[in-house]
Amino acid sequence: MNKLMVSFFIVLMLVGCSSNNSLTSDGDHAESTPEQSAETVLPSPTLPSSAEPLPTPSKQKTDAYLDTDKLKMSFGFADAEGRNILVTGHEQGLDQEMAQLNEAIGDQGKVLKVKFNKWQDGTADSNGREMAHNFVNLAGYLFTVEEASATPDETYYLTDQADFKVDALLPIESMKGQQASTVEVSVRQRIVDTKNREIQNIWKLAELSTDRQLYLVQFVRLDQDMLFSLVWKEKDEFTFMDYPAVIQGDEYSVWRVDDGGEVMPEMFSILFAAETLNGPLLGLNWWGSEGVNTFFLKKEGDLFKEMDIQYGRYTSPI
Repeated sequence: MNKLMVSFFIVLMLVGCSSNNSLTSDGDHAESTPEQSAETVLPSPTLPSSAEPLPTPSKQKTDAYLDTDKLKMSFGFADAEGRNILVTGHEQGLDQEMAQLNEAIGDQGKVLKVKFNKWQDGTADSNGREMAHNFVNLAGYLFTVEEASATPDETYYLTDQADFKVDALLPIESMKGQQASTVEVSVRQRIVDTKNREIQNIWKLAELSTDRQLYLVQFVRLDQDMLFSLVWKEKDEFTFMDYPAVIQGDEYSVWRVDDGGEVMPEMFSILFAAETLNGPLLGLNWWGSEGVNTFFLKKEGDLFKEMDIQYGRYTSPI
């Protein structure tokens, strides 16, 4: 009986010792503090059930970058009611590919949920204009707008939500072509100095944040040489997309048919703007007398380059 009691007391002593010590990473013993004990006992409320650490802020920002390699050529326009979008410019037989598209992005970055409906056959009544009034007569892939409504006659870019991270979209405040007199003098002078060319007209097209603006600039004609630029200002950095032209006989059609040798802010609208690893990606519409061209500008260094992803609609008045 005495031996049993002795054994019992030895066990108690061992348990007491082990409860007051913990192992360090190298196997040595270290005395734990009350705070350490509490952290060991209580589960962290911020960790997911998988116990994996949450992403760092830098990784979260990376998730919001748009991968331009995943962009495809899928554009359409909305009907008069904004309930349907017709994707044109493709041959029949791509139903499986079209069924993967579930979002439409346009009209200054507005995102709409869409669902593929069917291939729509054209009719003999079509006048060839890719406009809402001729919507039912055109051949193309018909999509239904599932939430809200599209802006009638606006161009939309259709994509798979898995490929296009909408968190990368930048907020856009259209300035409706703010006149040159209200553009900061320092901005105007910086553009003149950079291009070594005087400005004929300058407009602010949009504000994308307090330190990001988009300008349209037409420069003074030099003999037969014409130039306008889309200028992205980000803090003190300026990025240019230049459109030079040489007048060759017809001064009334320089960049587009019947443009009169002038550009105006109402010719341009923003499809969307998004953040990429290399800087902004701009989706723009350029309206002319016979149609609208949609194109993507990708920042490369201190210049923009037009991507191969482009779309055109013939809209010439009847």
